Amino acid sequence: MKPVLTNLSKITECLDFMNLPISTYNSENFSFIELHEIGIKLPLQSPTFRPDFYNLFIIIDGCGTYYIGNKEIKITSNKIIISRPESFMSSYWTKIQKVYTISFRKSFLLQYFPAGIDTILELGGENVFSCDLTEERMKYFEQTCDEIYDIWISTMEYKGELIANLILNLLFLTQLHQKRDLKMKNESEKNTTIVSTFRRNMENNFSQLIRGQDTLLMRTKEHSKLLNINENYLSKVISNSTGKTINEWINEKLIDEIKYLLKHSDKSMKEIATLFAFNDLNYFCSYFKTQTLNAPSALRKNFNNGEKNQSVVYNPQFIKHQSFSK
Repeated sequence: MKPVLTNLSKITECLDFMNLPISTYNSENFSFIELHEIGIKLPLQSPTFRPDFYNLFIIIDGCGTYYIGNKEIKITSNKIIISRPESFMSSYWTKIQKVYTISFRKSFLLQYFPAGIDTILELGGENVFSCDLTEERMKYFEQTCDEIYDIWISTMEYKGELIANLILNLLFLTQLHQKRDLKMKNESEKNTTIVSTFRRNMENNFSQLIRGQDTLLMRTKEHSKLLNINENYLSKVISNSTGKTINEWINEKLIDEIKYLLKHSDKSMKEIATLFAFNDLNYFCSYFKTQTLNAPSALRKNFNNGEKNQSVVYNPQFIKHQSFSK
């Protein structure tokens, strides 16, 4: 069954909605939870959120499926998953034997490392990155998680800075895997900043559209104006640095968002079209079919017909309140 679709985005409100423990160790900028220690009843279907924070899952022993945007990632043991903000996400768990989740906003890292983190947070331009680790490398990730926990519950004066440093270390190791697996292109520092800012502005625009806070889908003209950069120069930087044009980035993101709502929400076709600034439903259907070779109604029907019936759905009461303790 479809997960509950919410309009929540902040760390503490997402934890509260799921009845997960919110303690003095959680904040709007950072959260660390040992999922295996809080009495979760399985199987678990989480609600759908569109978070304004990054999620890093360290899965030492677990099983399930992670959904972000229109992507589906199998959750297996010795795996890490990191997702960017401003994309629909939910998860379905059948086993949580030992799983850590670290949630943080970019502002948390910027407090202590005000420069040089854009590249490490880009994820190669993807909404999510995952990779399998050797047992030896996963042991290092597990030990780092234990360090983060011990520091966070301590009374150390500089614990925020220490934790941010440990998170960046994990992200850096993740990036090394990503570069090896995806063969990322080297970019100059200037171009990296432009690409990162463009993607962030694009994601913010989509989030505002979905929340009804904007009615304009930004294209090259609006993005160049927001960045105070010439349109042709911006187009060249994005194309040369990422291998995709600005319109390709926007169209892929748009189709990704539409597909998700068609599959995982009960919003009507007209409601979805209106969200993304399509004033004409026929044009919306024509655009979608041109991009995907499939009509939106057909995609929804095929997905619903092929969806497996699950006996367990989200219930805010399925998790026992427990103290945040090791």
